[in-house]
Amino acid sequence: QRQHQGPPPLPPPQGGRGPPVFGSKPPGSVQHQHQHQQHGRVSVVARATTGRVSVGDAAPEFELLAGGFQQVKLSDYEGKKLVLAFFPCCFSGAVDDGCQCQLESLKTLTDAGVSVLGVSRDQPFTQKAWMDKIGNPSLLTLSDFNLDVSEEYVGTFNFGAFLDGLGVSKGLTGYLTSNRGTIAINEEGKIVYKWIALDDAGKSHPGFLPDIEEVKKALGV
Repeated sequence: QRQHQGPPPLPPPQGGRGPPVFGSKPPGSVQHQHQHQQHGRVSVVARATTGRVSVGDAAPEFELLAGGFQQVKLSDYEGKKLVLAFFPCCFSGAVDDGCQCQLESLKTLTDAGVSVLGVSRDQPFTQKAWMDKIGNPSLLTLSDFNLDVSEEYVGTFNFGAFLDGLGVSKGLTGYLTSNRGTIAINEEGKIVYKWIALDDAGKSHPGFLPDIEEVKKALGV
C-alpha cells in the first residue's frame, strides 16, 4: 500500500456512481455514469460541463506535448484502438489518490495492445516525472495546459473551488482542471465510449473511476 504525504485524503463523495477511490486501489467493479454504443443506440450523459463530443462522433484532432516534450497528435494513432484518460492533476497524492489509481488501472489495456494517452493541464516537465512514477512505458501523459482538448472531450471543472469547499485548501478557487474522464476511440477514429466522473446531482466529482472492463468491451478487446 502506498504511503502518502501532504494533505489528508478527501472525504468520500456523497451519492454518485460507484465507491470512492480516494486513498484506495481501483475497485474490481464500478457502477458509473457513462455513455456507450450498444445495439445501435446511444445513451448520453447530457451535461454542459462534460465536453462537446458524443459517442458516434469522429474524434477531433489534437496535438499536445507529452512528458519530455514529445509532440503527440491524435492522427499518430490512425487505425489503432486508443483510450484517452483525462485526470485533474499529477502528483495529487493523498488529496486525490484516484489520479494514480486511474492510470495504474490502464495497464490492462496497454497489455492488451490498446494505446493509452493520459491528459491533464500539468506542464511537460511534470508529465515526464509523472510518467516515470507510473512506470508504464506504454503510457504517455500529455500536457493540455490551456485545457482546450479537455473542454472538447470531457469538459472542465473548478477543482480549486471543490477543494476549498471541502476545507482541504484555502484560496484555490479558480484553479480549473479537466474532469476525470475516459474516451475510447476505435480503429475508424470514432468515439465508442465516453465516461465522466459525476455524482448523483450531475456535478463533477473526481472520486470515481471508470470500469475498465466496459472500456475493453466497447473496443472489442
